[in-house]
Amino acid sequence: MTSVLQKLLHPGMSQLIRERGYSQVGGFVVEAGAARDLSTGSALREAYGLSPSAEPWVDVVRFALPACATLSEPLDAERPWPTYPSGFLRPVKSTIVPVWILSTTRYSPGAELWRVHDDGRQEFVAVYEGAARGWIVAKGVSPVREWHPSSRYVGTRAVWNGTEYAADVRAGDVEITSYSEPGGDGWVQYRGATWSRTLPPDECEVYELSFRAVLDGVPIRVLEVTGSTVRAQLLTDDPAVAGRLSAVMVDYGLFEVAGVAGDALTDTRLLANGRG
Repeated sequence: MTSVLQKLLHPGMSQLIRERGYSQVGGFVVEAGAARDLSTGSALREAYGLSPSAEPWVDVVRFALPACATLSEPLDAERPWPTYPSGFLRPVKSTIVPVWILSTTRYSPGAELWRVHDDGRQEFVAVYEGAARGWIVAKGVSPVREWHPSSRYVGTRAVWNGTEYAADVRAGDVEITSYSEPGGDGWVQYRGATWSRTLPPDECEVYELSFRAVLDGVPIRVLEVTGSTVRAQLLTDDPAVAGRLSAVMVDYGLFEVAGVAGDALTDTRLLANGRG
């Protein structure tokens, strides 16, 4: 599937993007073209089975499927949130929209954040320009206050000349980003301790890492390592399991735990998922 995807954001996730430059994405997505007729915020809320909002709009991100990310069908399980076990959003008039679960990854470069109003107006808010530049907001929108180097364990990576970098695939080329001064010619510095260069795809190996482990008997995916602790995603959407681990639901069906001691993990494995 190479078409443009669309992710409906809950208000907290939209705020993370606009204020903290949050670049992680996963969970329920649809094909933007298939959802074209869901052209108002109220139609989108109805299709997703969400309660009426105090705000007369919803926010969506439209983006290309990231290079090494995967799509899977929704699970047929009873949960206290909409799960779409039939594989489709709820029908709105004659509009039937297939829905998938996107593996947790980093947004692809060129991802666009839009505000869809209940009266049908669509307002461009920001564009994601990759691991080096992050989110660039539209004129008149408050600038993003924070920026963070991308995690090694979320999003596309590439090896070039024996060194691993964060990577973004755009129009067939691969832009690699280093967070330490790389030396040599051909690099562009975008901010402090952040350099990038663009390579043809045959000069590097593109993949995404998946750091798997077990925490108290529960399979997890490590998303970030900070010193001796990790932030991780549970590889289950069972609310009872999440409650036992005091995990937080960051999106429908996606639970995370933070501040976990690294020595609490067992059965650690680092897997590489190659492009194509």
